[in-house]
Order: sequence, then structure tokens, then C-alpha cells
Amino acid sequence: MKSNILLSLVILCGVTFVSNAQINPGKILLGGSIGYSSNKNSQPGQQATYAEYENLYSNIQIGKFIRENTAVGVIFSYGYNKSSTQSNPDNKTTKFNTGVFYRKYKALGRNFYFFGEADASYTYSKNKFVYYQNSANTTNVVSNGATLSFVPGISYNVWKKIQVELLMPNILSIGYSHVKTENVYTNPSSSSSNDGHLFSANANLNSNFLSNFGIGFKFFP
Repeated sequence: MKSNILLSLVILCGVTFVSNAQINPGKILLGGSIGYSSNKNSQPGQQATYAEYENLYSNIQIGKFIRENTAVGVIFSYGYNKSSTQSNPDNKTTKFNTGVFYRKYKALGRNFYFFGEADASYTYSKNKFVYYQNSANTTNVVSNGATLSFVPGISYNVWKKIQVELLMPNILSIGYSHVKTENVYTNPSSSSSNDGHLFSANANLNSNFLSNFGIGFKFFP
């Protein structure tokens, strides 16, 4: 098995303004991240195999403190995923998300904060599957929906201009989406489609919830 990682780049960046234990009204909160990875595996021979993956993700968060330790703002994110293997259909996924957030900080001690963030967002995604077994049949899945979520965490000023965050991004969420699936056949030429509605609720309080913590960074100019 030959594996080549073409490029892997993860940038976490953020800008926030903090004054001791209190974050004063009027301060700006700006944060974001971008990540890209590409992986290709191939094995030559009579039964040659291959697998190729590509992922791109980016988001930005812009807000303003309207009261002490309380910020509101907007969030944007974009994601792209592509996979191609011999055993599965080719898959291309595009996802876009935009919404608003409300974040509240609580000082725990010197340089320590607890925060809770509530997000309300709209999400659009499109999945395209291409099957090559008999002919190039295609399935398109388009989803539009809304999500309410809650994200708690703890932040710490490791240096004057750098803050690290420990957060739980998937602890609680409620969502609704409208899903339309279209199948396109080439031999013979025909198509079919159907619509559906999906409601979801997630409360990540099982025995493995500690494994879902994420780490983020903020930089203070």
C-alpha cells in the first residue's frame, strides 16, 4: 500500500479583546479556522486498488460584546469533501452554514473563564454519488435545514495575547432539515426523485462524552 499525503494544513486563528476578569462592552470578538487535507493510496498489480480523499473546511466567527462578558455575532462556515474508491461510489459533498451566536463568559479565577455559547444556524448541503458498476448512474441529495445548539467550554489566558479553549461542540443540538433525493439513470435514460423531512435531537451525555472535547485557540493583538 502506497500512501501519499499531498498537503495537510490546519490554521486556527482568532482575535479577542479581554480586560482582566471582565470583558467590557464594545469589544470585538473575531475567530476562525481553516483546514485542508488530501490523501491518495494506490497499490499496483493485477488487482490494482486505489483510494483518494480530499477535505476542506473553513469557518469564521464575528461578534461584539454588548454587555460585560456577553457577546453576540454571526458565524459562517464552508466545507468540501471528496472521496473516490474502487469499492464505493464516488462522493462529493458541499456544505454551507450561516447563523448567529450568543456567548456568555463567567470568570472562574485569574485568567480562567467558563463560557456557554448558543448557536442558531441555517445549513445547506449537497451530496453527489456516482456509481460505475454498470453505468454512470448518479444520486443527488440536497438538504436545507436549521439547527439550534449549545456549546460549553473553559478558556484560559496562557499568555497575555494567547488564549486556549477546551470546548464540547456536540453536547446538545436540535435540528430540522428538508431532504430531496434525485436519482438519474443513464441506461436507459430516466430519473426519479422524492422529498423527506428529518427532525433530530442530540444530547451527548453518554459514557464516552469526554472523548468529544475539542481544543481551540484565541490570539489577542
